[in-house]
Amino acid sequence: MEETHRILNRVGIALCVVGVIDAIVFIYCARNNIDYSSSFNLFAVIAGLFLIKGSIRVAHIVTLFSAFLLAAFVGLLIVFPLMQPIELQLINLKLNPVSRQISIVFMLFAISFIYWVYRQLSSEPVMLARKKAGLSYGFPKQAVVLGIILVVGLSFAMNNLSSSDSAHLAKIKASEIYGNAYAYHVTHINNSGGYVLARLTAYNEHEIRSVEVEWHE
Repeated sequence: MEETHRILNRVGIALCVVGVIDAIVFIYCARNNIDYSSSFNLFAVIAGLFLIKGSIRVAHIVTLFSAFLLAAFVGLLIVFPLMQPIELQLINLKLNPVSRQISIVFMLFAISFIYWVYRQLSSEPVMLARKKAGLSYGFPKQAVVLGIILVVGLSFAMNNLSSSDSAHLAKIKASEIYGNAYAYHVTHINNSGGYVLARLTAYNEHEIRSVEVEWHE
């Protein structure tokens, strides 16, 4: 039992530290108009505090959530490059090498950290404590499957979006407004009562920008 508390305390402290750092980064980005989105900070701190107190039930929840995130993040790491044109990715890497490298490092760190959390909380002492508490203690198949379903669903949705008639029309309208000097990649389409708003990434060898087009059907 003492070993279990040491593990929970170690993971809890790590979650609190990462959560606070994430919150600081979020505040910094918000003040400097930098695009950054994360809901991990609050969850990490709250979960970390409960783990420090020795909550086996929260350890169970965090284990399931970490398994879900691992499956989703690894899946996205594999699938995401297929969701954007290769040319756009290469241009983005060329024009924004530092930000792209930071994004990759951040993703790899997130996956490594979540994997560490999962391994710690699925270790034998914690599993035995979960069993004694009447909680499930096997491999979290459902959480992993949900993570995979999320990635597959997102891939399917993006594929349907990029090949739809609305996406084709959005590219035509964007070309009419912003010119043929750009190639266009549709990232979002919203149809509300016949009013269509599409967001696209316009790019060429020298620039990447976000544009919008709208029309009525």
